[in-house]
Amino acid sequence: MARTCGIRIGPRRFEIVVLDGGPKKHRIAAFKTGELPTGGDEPLDAAAQVLRDAAKELAIPLDATSIAIDAGMAAFRTLKLPFSDREKIEEVLKFEVESQLPQWDIGDVIIDFIPMDQVGDETNLLVTAVPKTDLKRVLDLCSKAGIEPLEADLESTAMVNAAFGADVCHVDDAQILLHVGESSTSVVVVDGGKVRSMRAIHVGAFVASPEAEKAAPDKSADKLGEKPAEAPAPDAAASDAAKPEAVATALDPEAEARRLVNVVSRIKRELGRTISGARTVNTISAIYVCGYPLPELVGTTVMDVPVYELDVFEEDSGQPASAAALVVAYGVALRQLGGPSLQTSLRRDELKFTGTLERVELPLAIAALLLATLAGIFCMFEFMQLRGRERDVKAWRASSENFLAGDPAKGHAGNLSQPLTDLDNYLKKYKYDDQNQDGDPERNDLEQMQFEHMLLGREVKKLENQLGTSGEVTMPQSALQASTLVLGVFDANKDKFGRFSIRMLDATYVQGTSGRPDTVKVVLDLSFFGETAVDATVGYDQLEPTLRAQPWVTDIEKRGSKEFDEKAPAKGVSIQQFTIICDLTKVQKP
Repeated sequence: MARTCGIRIGPRRFEIVVLDGGPKKHRIAAFKTGELPTGGDEPLDAAAQVLRDAAKELAIPLDATSIAIDAGMAAFRTLKLPFSDREKIEEVLKFEVESQLPQWDIGDVIIDFIPMDQVGDETNLLVTAVPKTDLKRVLDLCSKAGIEPLEADLESTAMVNAAFGADVCHVDDAQILLHVGESSTSVVVVDGGKVRSMRAIHVGAFVASPEAEKAAPDKSADKLGEKPAEAPAPDAAASDAAKPEAVATALDPEAEARRLVNVVSRIKRELGRTISGARTVNTISAIYVCGYPLPELVGTTVMDVPVYELDVFEEDSGQPASAAALVVAYGVALRQLGGPSLQTSLRRDELKFTGTLERVELPLAIAALLLATLAGIFCMFEFMQLRGRERDVKAWRASSENFLAGDPAKGHAGNLSQPLTDLDNYLKKYKYDDQNQDGDPERNDLEQMQFEHMLLGREVKKLENQLGTSGEVTMPQSALQASTLVLGVFDANKDKFGRFSIRMLDATYVQGTSGRPDTVKVVLDLSFFGETAVDATVGYDQLEPTLRAQPWVTDIEKRGSKEFDEKAPAKGVSIQQFTIICDLTKVQKP
C-alpha cells in the first residue's frame, strides 16, 4: 500500500496530510496543522524544529513527500505559442515570457506552465513565475527540518489537483476555486474541467486591519526564515505597515470581527471582478472555498453565484470535522499517489535536488566514465575511417592524372589528344608516383584535383569562346511571344475589362543600349464599350494595374481616352497608341 505526504508551508502556518492507498481508494492516515514561529533570533531554526517534530510525530514518508508554497509569491501570465510539443515549449518559454515579467530578471525566477487549450497548432498556456530566492527559502527550511520534498507546487495548483481528484469540476459547467491563506488568496477559474485563469489576491485571513496597523506598525509580516528587522523610523514604519503581507496582531473581539468582515468584503469584491471578467464557455455555477474559514463567506452569494466549502474528502476517510484547511496539503499528497494533476513542477533548473548531490554522485561518475570510453572508441573508429578515405582520395587522384596525361615512359598514352600547357606542366611537376607520394606540397589531395578541374574548366571555356557556344551571344526577344502574352492578359481578364476591341496591334523588338536590356514594345489601339462613356472608362482603368502585375511588364505608356462620336451607334471610349514595354527574360519558364 502506497504512503505519501503533502505539506503546505505558508508564511505563518503549515498543514501536513499523510495518505495511504491508491489514487482512487485511499484514506488519511495522519494530519496535523500548526503555527510556524517567525520571531526570535533564529526564526529559520525555530520553524525547522517545529516541522521536524511534526514530521517525526506523524512518521511521514520522507521518500514520497512534496510541498505547496504560498501562491502570493508567484506571478501569473497567459501566453500563446504556435506549437504544442512540450519539449519545444520548455525550450522557448523563458524567452517568450521574459517581456511580460519586467519586475524580475528572467534568470532569477522559476518558470512553469499549464496548457489550457489548443486551437490547431497554437497552444494557450498559463505561465507561473516564482522568484528562486523565495522558493529556496522554503526548501532550506525543509532541508533543516530533515525533509527533502520531491516536488514543489503552488497552493493554487495543489487546490486544483484536489478538486479534480474529488470530481468537483465537470465538463459541462464552470467553477471558481478559492484558497484563503494567511497573506494571500488564490483564485482559479475552471471551465469544462480545464483551468482557464489563475491569480493571487494579496488579501488573506491574517492581513492586518487599519486598527492593527496603527497600534503595531512594527509587526509587519516577516518572510519565512528571515530575522525581524530593527524598529524603523516613524515614516518608514508607516509605509512598511501598509504592505499587503502585514498580518494581524492581537485585537479585541470587536476589532477582530471588524477586521474579518473587512477581509471578506475585499475578497468578495475581487471575486466579483473575477466573475465579471471571466471568459468561460459554460456559466459559472459555484464558488468553492478552502483554506482558513472566514465568517460570512461560505453560504453566501457573489453576483448570484453561491459560495460553498470545497469538500474533497470521502466520508469516514480520516479527515477532521472541518477539513477545509487541509485541502491544499491533501492535493499535494494525492498527486504523489498518482491522482489527477496539472503536472507542474517548481523543482527545476539549478534548484532541482538542492542539497542531494550525494545521491547522484556515483551514477554520474560511472556515466561520465562510460561516456569518455565511448567517445574514445568513437574517435578511434573515425580516425580509421579517415585514414581509409585519405587512401581512397590518393588513389582517385593518381587514377585521374593517369587518365589525363598517361605515363609515356611506360607506353601509356593519356586521353588529352592536344596537351594543355598549364595542366600538362602541373601534372608533370607534381605527378603522383612512388618517389612523389604527396604531389603538390601546398595542396592536399582533394585540393589538387579541384585545381586540375579548374585548369580543365579554363581550357574548356577558351574552346567554347572560339566555337561561339559559350552562351554569351543570345537570340533577340520574340515580338510574337510578347504579343501572345499581352493578348493572354486581355483574354484572362475579359470579365474585368468589359466589352472591348483591339483595333490594331504592333510589336517591335528593341535592342538594349547603354546597359539597358533588350525589350519588346507592344503598341495597341483599343476601344472600350459601355452603356455610357463613364462605364466604358471603368474597364479601361482596370487595364493598367492588371498589366503592371505581370512580372514581364517593365513599363506602360498610358494614353488618354477619347469618347466616341455622338453619331456613333455605340457608346464608349477609344485609346490610341497604348504602349507596353515587355522584358521576356522575366517570363517564368514552365
